[in-house]
Amino acid sequence: MRQRASRPAAPCWITRNPLAPTQTSARADPSLQAALREAAKSLGLATADLPSLAGHDAQEIARIAPMAMIFVPSKEGISHSPKEFTSWQDVANGTEVLYRSILLLDGQLDRK
Repeated sequence: MRQRASRPAAPCWITRNPLAPTQTSARADPSLQAALREAAKSLGLATADLPSLAGHDAQEIARIAPMAMIFVPSKEGISHSPKEFTSWQDVANGTEVLYRSILLLDGQLDRK
């Protein structure tokens, strides 16, 4: 195995075609948002629709695929700062919302 690993690999080329920068907010997909809301509701969590103007990857993803985001509470609402803090419980809640929404969406695909 070491002998094979030490041999030069076949050449490989990657072409990157970056998208032009965008300054517009990303529109979340209504069906994904509904799944997130339903998942949060099943956990007894409150929800709010929040537009995001920050330079999230979601802006790029929204150009090519449906997207939605899960925002979890941060202490004193501080975000994108060294002072940002989110409790482990809120992280766990966000993770559970993601998990349950994936199961909901998968179930919808099964019914199609």
